[in-house]
Amino acid sequence: MSIVKVITQDITRLTAQIYRVRLSAHHGSLFEFRGGQYLFLHLPDGKKIPLSIASAPEESQFIELHIRLVSGGGIVEEMLNLFNAGEPFEIDGPYGNCFLKPGNLPVIIIAGGTGLSPMKSLLESAFSRGEKREFKLFLGTQKSAELYQNDLLAELQDQYTNFEYIPVVNEPEKNWQGQCGFPHQIALTQLGEKAKSCEYYVGGSEAMVMSVYQSLIKEGVPKELIHSDILDIKRDSGEQV
Repeated sequence: MSIVKVITQDITRLTAQIYRVRLSAHHGSLFEFRGGQYLFLHLPDGKKIPLSIASAPEESQFIELHIRLVSGGGIVEEMLNLFNAGEPFEIDGPYGNCFLKPGNLPVIIIAGGTGLSPMKSLLESAFSRGEKREFKLFLGTQKSAELYQNDLLAELQDQYTNFEYIPVVNEPEKNWQGQCGFPHQIALTQLGEKAKSCEYYVGGSEAMVMSVYQSLIKEGVPKELIHSDILDIKRDSGEQV
């Protein structure tokens, strides 16, 4: 792991609730990582906040983060104040094992909200390396307005014939014409018997990850083919999942 002093390069509001933050090295270079990993942000009061890396490791000029506003502000406001201050601060990493494993099985990515962040990194890195495996991304939100990075994901789908992007909305508006429900349910329905012979990468809240995990296990997917930082953390703490 490496501690790096960084400074905010750019902050862009992607939706009403989600910010894209890009950090560049204050001096020297950024640490190396794999697509799908995360880092710790060091706050001035000593708190360390885990944040997924959204940019691909092949991008050496900056590290990208996706920050979601939550009601009440709290720690997110502290982070945004730090990013906006214009002063150097520290991050350290990389952490996590939810990066693309070697193999030939089709890759199914199931993400909710900003759980897209590490999966974007994983995908962009895989495509930059010329991965030929089949990739499908099922991205779920409550409302269609909460979907973000749609243009980027659509561009990737147009550019790479081995990638399919399936947005899923749980509470669709009348004009929504895409998939409705939960992303893992849509994935399992589309995959059918093929579901047991795919590899899964899951990003989102703890409740979502565990719900997806239990559904996949129930369908007969082997545990070793389901990857998530949340599952790793639980296993490291002694939980039987």
